[in-house]
Amino acid sequence: MEARPRRSLTGTVVATGVVAAGAAVVGAPDWFGLAGERPFVWTVPFRVPTGVGLAGLALATGLAGLRWRRALPAATALALAAAGSLGATAARGVSAGDLPPARAGDVTFLAANVLMARADPAGVARLATDAGADAVSLPESTQAYADDVAARIRDRTGTGVQVFYLPDREGGYGTALLVSQRLGEYRPTGELTGGVKAVVTAAPVSGEGPVLAAAHTAAPVPRLVDDWGVEVRAVADWCARTPGALLAGDLNATLDHPGLHLRGSCVDAGEQTGTGARGTWPAKYPAVVGATIDHSLADGERWRAVGSRVDTIPGSDHRALTARWRPVH
Repeated sequence: MEARPRRSLTGTVVATGVVAAGAAVVGAPDWFGLAGERPFVWTVPFRVPTGVGLAGLALATGLAGLRWRRALPAATALALAAAGSLGATAARGVSAGDLPPARAGDVTFLAANVLMARADPAGVARLATDAGADAVSLPESTQAYADDVAARIRDRTGTGVQVFYLPDREGGYGTALLVSQRLGEYRPTGELTGGVKAVVTAAPVSGEGPVLAAAHTAAPVPRLVDDWGVEVRAVADWCARTPGALLAGDLNATLDHPGLHLRGSCVDAGEQTGTGARGTWPAKYPAVVGATIDHSLADGERWRAVGSRVDTIPGSDHRALTARWRPVH
């Protein structure tokens, strides 16, 4: 007469363990080193939908537990996994952010993926000038498009703008780095070249001012997952090893992906200022459920983020990220 209850208890424990393990892996694959593996490479950027889905399963399982109590432990496990997924998002911040008034020595860096040069150049220039951007990263640009945006910025501000551009390996759309003359004269350095996507790096001719990079990495589509991992890691490593570095762009990765597990002194503006989980792609969906794949990184020994802001880019499938960096004294 005692065997059946013991078997039932054992079955409940095993089932609860399986549900708990599965929910933990789905809700936080990065904790298990799986965020760079299929299929989690595509799910981990969307923590809020995942958390909401787990919460829905927890509720349904809990309701079933009203009639079948053995379901209650599984419902609890699902609820904890949902809370963990949503809590991680809340900790990084889903605010649209804000920029404090600039001080002498601050550098403001705008990242705006312009969707194969389809975004409104006047709108992009307006974003840059309204924010007082000293540097602008334009993934999916062309040389002509970047020159157009730079000319519009010059017209609005009366300040000269240098344009550095590299085409992507796959076609006619590359990455541009625009640098205001307020930062002085710059020269391209040619680092991080040769990837599927283009990364533009530039250093001040005088030796003063920050080393800059406008970055775009391969997307983790099935045929490019390996290239994506290499390129994202290379960008993060460049940030960590380059004194005074400032970098902005579309990195096609979140801070949960292994390539963006930042090392050394490299820091992320969104994580520091409360926009670290504000979705920047796809722009057609509410930002709270989107993927935070556009970033602004810096050498944290030289710079600290004092503000960041996520804005709509007219005509693009990405949102823009503007970060204001202040020298660390």
